[in-house]
Amino acid sequence: MSNNVDLYYVHLFNDFSGSPRVLRDAIDCEVNDVSSTYVFTSQHAGFLDNVKAHRVNCFYARSSHRYIQLCYYLLSQVLLFVLLSVYLLRGIIKGRQSTVVINTMLPFGAGLASKIMRAKVVYYVHETYIKPELLKRFLRFFIEHCATHVIFVSKYLQLAESFSRPVQSVIYNGLRNDFPFITEVNEDLKFSGKQLFFAGSLKLYKGIEQLLQLAELMPEFKVLAAINCEVEELNEFLSNRTVPNNMSLVARPANILDLFLGSFIVLNLTLSDSVIETFGLSLIEGMAFGSPVVAPPVGGPVEFVNKKNGLLVDSRETERIVEFIRYLNSSIDVWSSFSEQAFLTSKHFTATEYKKSFKHYFKQYNLV
Repeated sequence: MSNNVDLYYVHLFNDFSGSPRVLRDAIDCEVNDVSSTYVFTSQHAGFLDNVKAHRVNCFYARSSHRYIQLCYYLLSQVLLFVLLSVYLLRGIIKGRQSTVVINTMLPFGAGLASKIMRAKVVYYVHETYIKPELLKRFLRFFIEHCATHVIFVSKYLQLAESFSRPVQSVIYNGLRNDFPFITEVNEDLKFSGKQLFFAGSLKLYKGIEQLLQLAELMPEFKVLAAINCEVEELNEFLSNRTVPNNMSLVARPANILDLFLGSFIVLNLTLSDSVIETFGLSLIEGMAFGSPVVAPPVGGPVEFVNKKNGLLVDSRETERIVEFIRYLNSSIDVWSSFSEQAFLTSKHFTATEYKKSFKHYFKQYNLV
């Protein structure tokens, strides 16, 4: 670690979704002295709470109205540009170097401020789905001209979003630092429990409708969905839908790791013609508890899901999914074979492996 480098992490909206969770893992690697590390994010509750760094609260607001949301977004970037510039300028006056890690493509204000202040700029790219296309081109322009490095979470994403100027690398996501390490899968509990588990946000492209269909087609299984949304949002979504008796939907359950622990299988049903999963962290979390998985046949999941540990399939092919799950249920030996391979796969994505890769990257390119 260097005592002459200030390290800044920037994330637009702090919540309990995947990208701030991965950034929290990066921060917890402590590649720089804690006293010289800063986290710029919104005041909302999320994974970036209680970080071992100086937290700097930034403006960010949300609206269901499209144009109001755009105004909020642009205002947030103006304010972020000013705030980060002040911190970077203060560092220059003190004779310190700066590295800025910008999480997701969205915070272009941070990229511009860092470029002007001649800081090293690392964009941490998790997504390829940004609409409208004009906005995505606008954001890519800032990355192309402001970034010195770009980190992608999968080889698929690097291929889909390649840039010509910055140094580009892939660092696979890892399991959380506080993720329980198990040495043996409780096969009897998981096989007899017959619980199909889904974890995702309340978006139609995440395959919520397909999950409802699967629950109807397989009444002999319990279907549990952990939804990243507010209770009010979930109630509104369910108000005009019929939920099968064997299905439960819970908004942001506190015991989500226990839900993975008891799951017969973990489902990722993202509709690939709407959004392509760039990694699929919930799949790795399920595998770490010995759960076989169902995943989209394109994108990041293809890099670790195979015919030995799960099924790659379009989620609208419900008959194939039902057939696969019932095949797993045909005997504990069949299920155990898939479970063992899933468990072994997860060992390549531990918090230790992630920390090792992240620290090596910063050391390799002299970023701190």
